[in-house]
Amino acid sequence: MTVVERNIMDHLLLELEQTNRLFQIRMKTRCPHLTSYELRLCTYLKSNLSTKEIATLLNITPDSVKKAKHRLRKKLKISPDEVWTTVFDQRP
Repeated sequence: MTVVERNIMDHLLLELEQTNRLFQIRMKTRCPHLTSYELRLCTYLKSNLSTKEIATLLNITPDSVKKAKHRLRKKLKISPDEVWTTVFDQRP
């Protein structure tokens, strides 16, 4: 990744996290056991980013994202057939 691409990526990440700040606060209140990494993953999932896109943003492999999503599902007690974007809207 070039320096320009990295700067663009950093800017996009900052914008994404700022626009979803209220969502992160709400999730942290409802699920205080979530780590900052898990909150960031929730933000990306709520934004309907693909596994490959999340992997690029986090600079990890898509398999690592799949494992993180699986662990997050277990932690939040979400069934595998539920869609992430609707899950976050329905959380109590």
